[in-house]
Amino acid sequence: MKKSEKDHEKYGDKNEFFNKSKLKERGWTETMIKKFLRYPDQEVSNPIYKSASSMKLYSIKRIEKAEQSEDFIIYKKKAEKRSRTMKDITTSKKEKLLEKIDLMEFKIKIISMDSLLNNAIRNYNDFHESKSIEFGKYDFIPVTNNSEEKFLERIMVNYVRHRLTTYDRQLEMLAGKIGVREAVLKIKCRIFDEISKSYPELKSECDKQKLNVVKQFHELFGI
Repeated sequence: MKKSEKDHEKYGDKNEFFNKSKLKERGWTETMIKKFLRYPDQEVSNPIYKSASSMKLYSIKRIEKAEQSEDFIIYKKKAEKRSRTMKDITTSKKEKLLEKIDLMEFKIKIISMDSLLNNAIRNYNDFHESKSIEFGKYDFIPVTNNSEEKFLERIMVNYVRHRLTTYDRQLEMLAGKIGVREAVLKIKCRIFDEISKSYPELKSECDKQKLNVVKQFHELFGI
């Protein structure tokens, strides 16, 4: 009989088990599971995704026994200390990154409102017309100077953001950095504020887009 089968026999009298998610809620890590439990006491089909790999279950009785051992207590204390250290490092790096964004200079090119409107319309039409051709759809209706005013203001703000600022380059600099979500949100908010200063006529649209971005990040990431 295999060791796991013997162990299942030993703990089979107590029909209570934890999966890995529950173990991690108790402070276990993958390394700790492998070191102190090694193998599961049961494997069952995934109740949510039938095609997924089986779910590994561990006897609560065996878990509690492991948690009371001296080796486990020492190991867990060391792991918690390492975790706190890493969190402190992460927090420090995030704070430094956000401070750096406060000092960033966002250069915005100033052009006349008429030129901005014409450029934004041409840029919007060129992009969407090429996409229509790419996907074999030819029902695209070009935007004109007579299109709805709020819509024109939106594409003007977008044009300034992507064509007349260092916005995209600033975002590229954040790739792979700790705290990138908070940093991206901060840059987006700052760029809307800077556009409002450079193009006061677009302040209302900038405020609207800024509010939408803040709501979106809150819903997606809890920021």
